[in-house]
Amino acid sequence: MCGISGILHFDVSRKVDENGLLKMRDSLQHRGPDGAGFFIDKEIGLAHRRLSIIDISENARQPFYSPDGRYVMVFNGEIFNYLELRKEFENGGDILKSHSDTEVLLRLYIKYGESCLEKLNGMFAIVIWDSIERTLFVARDRIGVKPFYYTVYNNTFYFASEPKAIFAAGVPKVVDPSCINELLLFKYVAGENTVFQHVKRLLPGHQMTIKRGAIQIYRWWNLPEKIKANRENLPKNPYAYFEELFYSSVAYRTISDVPVGVMLSGGLDSGSIAAALFHNKENNIAAFNVQFEEKEYNESHLAELVCAKFGLHFHSISLTGNDLYKSIIDATIFHDEPLIHQNDAQMLSLSQHAKKFVTVLLSGEGGDEFMGGYVRYKPLNHHHFLQGATQIAHVLKKIPSGGIVNRLDKLSRYVKGNSLSALVLLNASNLYPNDFAKWGLPIGLEGMTYRQEVYKEALDLYPTEPARQAMYCDLFIHMASVLDRNDRMTMGAGIECRVPFMDYRLMEMIPALPSSYLLKGKKGKYLLYNSVAQQLPKEVLQFKKLGFSVPWEKYMKEDARFADCIQKIKKGSLREWVGAIDMHKLIDNAAKHNGMERTFVRQLLMMHLWKENYLENNS
Repeated sequence: MCGISGILHFDVSRKVDENGLLKMRDSLQHRGPDGAGFFIDKEIGLAHRRLSIIDISENARQPFYSPDGRYVMVFNGEIFNYLELRKEFENGGDILKSHSDTEVLLRLYIKYGESCLEKLNGMFAIVIWDSIERTLFVARDRIGVKPFYYTVYNNTFYFASEPKAIFAAGVPKVVDPSCINELLLFKYVAGENTVFQHVKRLLPGHQMTIKRGAIQIYRWWNLPEKIKANRENLPKNPYAYFEELFYSSVAYRTISDVPVGVMLSGGLDSGSIAAALFHNKENNIAAFNVQFEEKEYNESHLAELVCAKFGLHFHSISLTGNDLYKSIIDATIFHDEPLIHQNDAQMLSLSQHAKKFVTVLLSGEGGDEFMGGYVRYKPLNHHHFLQGATQIAHVLKKIPSGGIVNRLDKLSRYVKGNSLSALVLLNASNLYPNDFAKWGLPIGLEGMTYRQEVYKEALDLYPTEPARQAMYCDLFIHMASVLDRNDRMTMGAGIECRVPFMDYRLMEMIPALPSSYLLKGKKGKYLLYNSVAQQLPKEVLQFKKLGFSVPWEKYMKEDARFADCIQKIKKGSLREWVGAIDMHKLIDNAAKHNGMERTFVRQLLMMHLWKENYLENNS
């Protein structure tokens, strides 16, 4: 619901500069167009940009102070169960000055300390200053729906909802060269590290305490422990159990004092949210969809069927190549790091259109990762066969597979020369070590410690099920990149995005279920398909999944601005990162073959646009 930022000098004799703090705050104006506030007390400064969602009155403005003035809080996100939590204080005779979740959250912290986090059902990045102990407390929600970036630079701790605010404070905007291999292989730098030399992120489900210059970080939500405990207490009817919790999750995420809508792709996940809204008797809900002229990329007809069945107000925007270029430049600036999913522009455009009607959007993100919806999980169930498949790789690549992606070509490259552990870690990638080796760029998994740590947890939880290992890894790696995209593209338009599939009650139970409830059947998501999704039109249930895809090949050929970027790449705009590659040959090959070269060139295009419009832009 906002953007937060702040400064804490470890030298207590230094006072926070107000102008510097306000530069940080107002670089995040897009996240909070409805109001602004700040607090300075000697070495500490907290700032807030407000997007009003719950209790839109001035009583809920931030920074928020405890009644005695000891505690000051800035908070980004929502506590969905705040009404139940509020009753504890009202029943105890406390008089609350607002109707906000913000006040309930601060009172919970004052009463329970850091253990209050376990009581919260929400998405949040919380910062609380104790003016007596001179201690800063920070916490991030379980799966990382809401972001928190920080750095220690020149003996000062800076934090913000987005890296750009940290740079606005004067921290240098410098790429970390050690992350380039991970960026090329995965398009995303996972874990604490970012693409920037000085900027880190607090991990999901972690908390931080800073006192007298000492920083301590703890993991407050341990998903492996929850999964193991829940395996001993599985629901008798997982389908009914999931359905009940999902309806509850969607109900929580419609709590708002401003209009709520839903992103509706026409697929199973967003359609299931629409079905839940109907079940919960929600009225006057708008649904928003992006369509392309190209038939194979268009799912709008399915979204219309869902709207007609569940009484949603259908809104659709058409995105052309001309719109796409402008949106992708804007998306690059909002995102801070190179664009990962290459559909950021359409999400930003959708959010900008939706802002005319609503301030909150529900999204189906998380359904694929939690419930086994990606086709790429399937090969891991047959990894013994795949280890020998490299012998027929040259045959597979020549077989036309149809559709947007040549899956056989991708499969042959995926399995070639990779161990089982590597197959799990590379499952969400589109490019593999052998692809880069082919072009003289040696890139492996060495040094990517966070990915290895998550894999170890996955291996412990699912020792004989590599597909489940990949699903678990996706929750903390691939999902993190998806949530980053959702947050930046929606907040870039002043929209709050809520994700019902990421309710912690679902996150702790679904990974504990046997694979037969998730990966069974041709399409996966067996649990969802045989519960809530049964209410969807049959056309949706039978449709071949597209994902949030963009007709990149057409636009890169037809739009002169994209062609100009490709020429700049040919001339060496990315030489410092990919100097060993013969860029002329790579790009010429990409024009002739729909294989890894085209995938790689699209990725390089995103890196070039980021470098030119964000990294080298000093405005």
